[in-house]
Amino acid sequence: MSTFKISFIFSILLFLFHSTKSTPPICDKKSCGNPADLGILKFPFQLIEENQSDRCGYQGFEVYCNNKNQTSLTLSDSTFVVKYISYETQRIWINDPKECPPKRFIQNINLDDSPFSWDDSNANDIYENVTFLNCTNFAKDPIVNNLPTIPCLSNDKYSIMYTLSSIPNNPWNKSCHEIGFAMVPVQDDSGQNMVIWNGLHSDILLRWDTPYCHCEADQFCGFSTDTSLDVTCYDANYIYDRPGGKNYFFPIVWGVSAILFFIWIALSVYKNRMAQDNNQQSQTITNIEPSNREPPWFMFGLDHSRIEQYPKIQLAESGQLPKSIDNVCSICLSEYKPMETLRSIPQCNHHFHADCIDVWLKMNATCPLCRTLPE
Repeated sequence: MSTFKISFIFSILLFLFHSTKSTPPICDKKSCGNPADLGILKFPFQLIEENQSDRCGYQGFEVYCNNKNQTSLTLSDSTFVVKYISYETQRIWINDPKECPPKRFIQNINLDDSPFSWDDSNANDIYENVTFLNCTNFAKDPIVNNLPTIPCLSNDKYSIMYTLSSIPNNPWNKSCHEIGFAMVPVQDDSGQNMVIWNGLHSDILLRWDTPYCHCEADQFCGFSTDTSLDVTCYDANYIYDRPGGKNYFFPIVWGVSAILFFIWIALSVYKNRMAQDNNQQSQTITNIEPSNREPPWFMFGLDHSRIEQYPKIQLAESGQLPKSIDNVCSICLSEYKPMETLRSIPQCNHHFHADCIDVWLKMNATCPLCRTLPE
């Protein structure tokens, strides 16, 4: 019995101890479209349309699927398509969803309210200040006509062009007006237009420093507790069964605890009943008086004709009794009075009130005093 109590208490303590440890929530690892394009999204990123727990991703890393099933990210009220994510180096590559990368430079992206920052870790990149122009009658201006055009931002009425801001005197003032400036990455200085064009069409490279979570290949990142923003690495087989990712720990603990609890209750009830039965049996044995006589409840009463064969005597008016007769009826415990009728049992010569002994003999054939049986 004590073994089951100890096991039950141990399982409860194990559950309480495990509940205080870091246990990542069950999160569906989803992707937009073909997972091979970008890979399965991992922490700290989270698809906001999946209605998962907010502990499945870090704040600011919410992404969603656009109408082309592309993984999209919102920065400073502008939408960008996620091209690639490096969880090892904590880098993300994004670009314009309408396949017009130069548009991102004109939008002047503000990263102050996001967990991302510009990545300038590539020492080979040189950033040049580029001016963007909206030109309407550039065909009549040979200077403007030689500037490179951005087709995805141009139409029949105007053309969007760009040039290095270092050109003096702004010769395009009569044909164009400036619409924005941006720092464009330049890898070398051979062929100005081609270098700037490559930089305009490159992906935006951003990095994040928080949360910092570099895990091994067989681990995954997640919150260390259910309330804090601290992160830690978990073993891939710690709680999740690949590939479904279902948490079986708590059902097993509760199941084992419930089984032990019911066994404990059943054994307690059984033990109490056994104790009660043994107690009753002891009382029964104590109450039984040792006797060589046959138990009276095996006897049967006498019929009326047999009872009438037992002798009767009537007391005198003086109430005087023979010396062999007691003055009290042992059945009703009343003293004999004058003129009362007594009946005796021949085998033992004990006397009683006739009415008292008649009732007794109808139920039991033995003498009430000595238990003598009739012949």
